[in-house]
Amino acid sequence: MSPIGMSDPQTVVAGGSRFHPPAITGVQIVELGNVMTKSGYMTELFRADWSEIGITAKQVNWVQLNANAVTDWHCHAQQTDHLVGVGGNIKLALWDGREDSATKGASEIIRFGAARPVLVIVPPGVWHALRNESGMAAGYINVFNEPYDYAKPDNFRLVPGTHEIPDIL
Repeated sequence: MSPIGMSDPQTVVAGGSRFHPPAITGVQIVELGNVMTKSGYMTELFRADWSEIGITAKQVNWVQLNANAVTDWHCHAQQTDHLVGVGGNIKLALWDGREDSATKGASEIIRFGAARPVLVIVPPGVWHALRNESGMAAGYINVFNEPYDYAKPDNFRLVPGTHEIPDIL
């Protein structure tokens, strides 16, 4: 696979003094925050009018990870993932394998979930995998710009522990 490069600048909307910009060009983190209500709380997960959103949502998936589950490393040539952890504690590992990227070879760990609601935008060509660190089921939502094409999937996979990607998962 020949990952697609991104030349756009990083955009970060951040809250909290311990936040740092992503190490990989094109990856964006949008701090969402919870709004407390008299009956619980509400979190806006995705809005087309946010400045960081550069897509029209074409498909939305809910993914539930079993306790301590780990996904395969995967990457897309065209699809941009917009990941929001909505339950449990999830570790998102990113690795930039794009040949023409200024951050080629850079890696990043982002932890998110119900306690830290963020939207992580993963551009095409950036490898990513997720680990449920909760000890019980955890879930995330993925909003993306292209519907899944069963006849020609834009989904390239490597198993966890592969030697082609640093062991950061």
